Amino acid sequence: MELTGNVALITGGGTGLGREVALQLAEEGMQIGVGYSRSVAEAEETVQAIIAKGGSAKAFQADLHHLADCNRHVQECVAHFGRLDLLIHNAGTTRFIAFPDLDAVTEEAWDDIFEVNTRSAFYLSRAAAPHLKATKGQIITTSSIAGIGLAGSSLPYCVSKAALIHLTKCLAVALAPDVRVNTVAPGLLMTRWVAGFTEERLASSSQNALLKKHTDVPDVAGAFVMLAKNTSITGQVIVVDAGLVIA
Repeated sequence: MELTGNVALITGGGTGLGREVALQLAEEGMQIGVGYSRSVAEAEETVQAIIAKGGSAKAFQADLHHLADCNRHVQECVAHFGRLDLLIHNAGTTRFIAFPDLDAVTEEAWDDIFEVNTRSAFYLSRAAAPHLKATKGQIITTSSIAGIGLAGSSLPYCVSKAALIHLTKCLAVALAPDVRVNTVAPGLLMTRWVAGFTEERLASSSQNALLKKHTDVPDVAGAFVMLAKNTSITGQVIVVDAGLVIA
């Protein structure tokens, strides 16, 4: 599938994996809406990096805790570019809480994590659906091997990603045959996200992987590009984790 001239909106698109996905899709000729919540400087840097290479990009701010912001996020992107071909829900949040420490899991933690990681994916998808149906487009969510296995930054985070995986499959059914919906489940990525993990935890992650290394961010981003170009995959989980979890 040719991507030149198509439009992608990427939440969490200014940093880490989101930035790499934005850069790789821009290399394919896509116009990029770089979504961000607080990382305005990083989002603008990503936009300028794309423009410097001859691409088209614009940053859009939204707080994905709120339904109104989710709706506005999509509409502003469509108003600017005139269409939408790909929605990537990559924004995410967590709390670093040991699994046995159930008392540390507060109501506020549950709400914060689920609002960003799971609920906003539905709200964004619903807002984007009419535009994506018009272009025969696609939704790709960023889940995690934490939603498949039994380890992660916290219990609520793992449950939110498991719910996101199931939401992705349900949306694939709900939006067929016009819109494809898939998810990419990365392993532990060496981005600013890992600041909450100990050195021992990071070393254990790489040693337990079959390939004896951490997951490479460009390799994960490449899975998004593959899905963006493929018109025959929907309702699937693409795991890119250096062999850390075998489902």
